[in-house]
Amino acid sequence: MSEKRDLVTESDSKEPYNIEKERLAGGDTELTSFYFHHGANVYVFSYIKEGIRRHTFIDAGDAQYISQILPLLIENNIDPGHIERIIITHRHPDHCGLAALLAKEAGAKILVHSNFRSFIEGEDKPEGQRWSGNFAPSQLRECDIEYMPQPGRHAGRVINGVDFPSLIEPIEIGESGKLMIMAPPESTPTHSSDQIIIFYSPKSNPYIDEKGNESLRPTDNIIFAGDLWLMTGPVFHKDSAHHHFQQMQKLMPDKKVPGRDAREQDPQAKEALKKGFHLIRVKPGHGGEFIGSNIIPSSLLADRDLLLALSFTLDAKKSILKQKELAPRIAALREQAYTNFIQEVLFWADLGYTTGEISELLVRIYKEQSGGGALAAKDRKQRRVELKATLTRLKDDKDESEELHQLAQSTLSEVKRVL
Repeated sequence: MSEKRDLVTESDSKEPYNIEKERLAGGDTELTSFYFHHGANVYVFSYIKEGIRRHTFIDAGDAQYISQILPLLIENNIDPGHIERIIITHRHPDHCGLAALLAKEAGAKILVHSNFRSFIEGEDKPEGQRWSGNFAPSQLRECDIEYMPQPGRHAGRVINGVDFPSLIEPIEIGESGKLMIMAPPESTPTHSSDQIIIFYSPKSNPYIDEKGNESLRPTDNIIFAGDLWLMTGPVFHKDSAHHHFQQMQKLMPDKKVPGRDAREQDPQAKEALKKGFHLIRVKPGHGGEFIGSNIIPSSLLADRDLLLALSFTLDAKKSILKQKELAPRIAALREQAYTNFIQEVLFWADLGYTTGEISELLVRIYKEQSGGGALAAKDRKQRRVELKATLTRLKDDKDESEELHQLAQSTLSEVKRVL
């Protein structure tokens, strides 16, 4: 929570980015998050190693910022000459467009999934090459590239019953932090065959499951999800998606830009991530940070969630839910969702979060249920409605404690103030 990290946010509507700086819990490591309005985000860990302030990057950003990136880093106390490594979440140029420039500044190593090799060697399929636009991946051949082994050699983490194997041993960051680089299960369709996720923990043993103690909380852990979990987190600028669409039209002028429902890509991995954490901070490839919590898919049921729970397809018509014969099953699903909500909130309390902190988390989750593509935006709007309805019921539920009544009342008052 707020007392665990020192946050400084710089925001200027005239600039194409927002910057957030923070000191991470459990040590002296700093994290600078560059949230670019157009193009992918860049995240930078800064720490002292052998008496020198060094840096580890997650993603390298879009080449459209080639004239801005070095001065921007220096302004934020990030010396390009002391970059130790750059980890690329996947091959799309908005994520790796500046990797060669940054790596050459310090001779930094670039870490990528083994499937990234075909991209650098020019063996990508024609359509994949089209999406690359004017970016020449061959420039990365001149860099120190480490192709991390195929999954299977290192123990990873099982998330909601799905294995996310580590590609290399955990990387030490600062005094006690560790980075685990994990691969999602293979999938068709997939966003990219070489995508990875990075799990940061201030704990010396990052394999430990979510547990609270006096100094560290689950929300001190961070997942850098690339474009896997949500392609777009809470959006700073509403024109970002439109800008991306225009860019794709320029890259593929002779073809209709293909519609891609991100929810259909890598479904097993997405489902596991959304349901696999009680609480965790998520740094997406695009848009702002958000809280990942299984309270969202288990308790805040949008119509599309109900359809899937009833074994209908993702694109099934919502009018199906009005069928009388489904009413008992839908009622049972909603009742279970309410029970799940209470159980999850009580578990957060067991992890050490105070009533005030739990309320802050719920308000934050409410705020973050907005934006995204047209379908996702509708789902998130419904989840806001469900959260309000759940809190309204809980504040008057005679079967629950006075503490839960007060939590519901105070949280409901706050969410009603959210625009």
